[in-house]
Amino acid sequence: MHLQSFGATQLLTRESIELRAPHDQRQVIETMPVCSKNDLHEVVKQSKIVQKDWSQRTVEERVSAIEPFGSLIEAHLDELVEVLKTEQGMLDAVVRREVQESIGQITHTLEVGMTELASIHLTDDSFFAEIKKVPYGTVAAIVPWNAPISLATAKVVPALLTGNAVIVKPSPRAPSGVTLFLDLLRSCLPPGLLSVLHGLDELGEAMIRHRDIRKISFTGSTAVGKSVAAAAASELKSVQLELGGNDAAIILPNADIMATATQLVDSAFRRSGQFCYATKRIYVHASIKDKMIEALVASAEKLQIGPPSDSSATVGPVIDRDAQQRLIRLIETVKATGATIRPCGTILESADLANGCYVQPTLVWNIDHTHTLVTEEQFGPVLPILEYQSLSELIEELNDQDYGLSGSVWGSDLTDLKHTASQLQTGRVFINAARAMGQFSGELPAGGHKHSGLGWEKSVFGLREYYQYQTINGPVY
Repeated sequence: MHLQSFGATQLLTRESIELRAPHDQRQVIETMPVCSKNDLHEVVKQSKIVQKDWSQRTVEERVSAIEPFGSLIEAHLDELVEVLKTEQGMLDAVVRREVQESIGQITHTLEVGMTELASIHLTDDSFFAEIKKVPYGTVAAIVPWNAPISLATAKVVPALLTGNAVIVKPSPRAPSGVTLFLDLLRSCLPPGLLSVLHGLDELGEAMIRHRDIRKISFTGSTAVGKSVAAAAASELKSVQLELGGNDAAIILPNADIMATATQLVDSAFRRSGQFCYATKRIYVHASIKDKMIEALVASAEKLQIGPPSDSSATVGPVIDRDAQQRLIRLIETVKATGATIRPCGTILESADLANGCYVQPTLVWNIDHTHTLVTEEQFGPVLPILEYQSLSELIEELNDQDYGLSGSVWGSDLTDLKHTASQLQTGRVFINAARAMGQFSGELPAGGHKHSGLGWEKSVFGLREYYQYQTINGPVY
């Protein structure tokens, strides 16, 4: 497969790189073009022209243009799922759910856009004022590889609906699925309004520094996010950042041990631990530590490690050799401290350990709270379990750290759980769960506190990231 970048037309590039399957590094699955700064410059010029017309359309007209996208996703669902599975090493159920949830996310954004983007009108006996919600112009979305459909949806659809043109840079680690996804959306829009440029770090840096790109939306690591914010500051452009998380699960003494263990194992090892909202560390009260570890091991032993083509697999490979080797080195540093390490699950015959990027799900306990596995985001299937005695001291310890994306609390007393949740300095706190729940979950803001991000995504909160205010004020005649 040979990917193509596109603006108003397909872009032809001289340079390209090969991308290989996570489950078998011998398999070249696609060739990705590498776009240059000149390509970016031309696409920005095109986007500025078409954006002027798009911004003059009513919100209703923009909704009508974007609306068919949902039906196109449904028509191409199986194709999208297969591409995502192959390039990410993720399992069918995981990526299928992501694509299907994007349809609901799009529908909700279009529904709330009508009211949210309406102007505000004020008047008295002498003067009037209109507060308009106007687009930035051309915005850039830098999308990661691990949940590209969900995150592209959260960035691109609100940006378009508010009247912007959008240039997307997918991650070179897994660009095919999101390119196919956005190509379907592009078919609904004026040529040049939505562009996809493939490239490496240099292209991303050029996008951030381009004076005619007035907004940057980035999802990725905290370290890179800080660089994005610093570079954008030179042009005083707006940024929205969803950055690293180190999500802690706090288990109170009265928690349902088996139910909690089952959900936490799913949260920690789904997508091989490679997503921002994964449970990254578990804090369990000393009084139930041994029982909790026993339950976590029992649940994790049910995991089956294999390629996405094997319907029996519940955990796939990590994204590439770099990720695999980084995680192996991390586990070795933990071993050197004398911590207890327990690889879990069954490795299926279909898992090619020699050629695939597999890391066996691993539980770790008797580990120092200051170890890197605890203090930094591991982004892989390695889960530390830590003991605490005082809940208030633990909360103070967690709040003193830089990360604040999300977390969870587990127990049987809802009043206590709500009180504990309210004290945590994170963008989201889940109670007896590890992901958003309820039919209203698409209406909830997603984002982080402290070093885990700036700004918000999804629902009306995401729309508000893509417009500015303009006040028109004058006398009444």
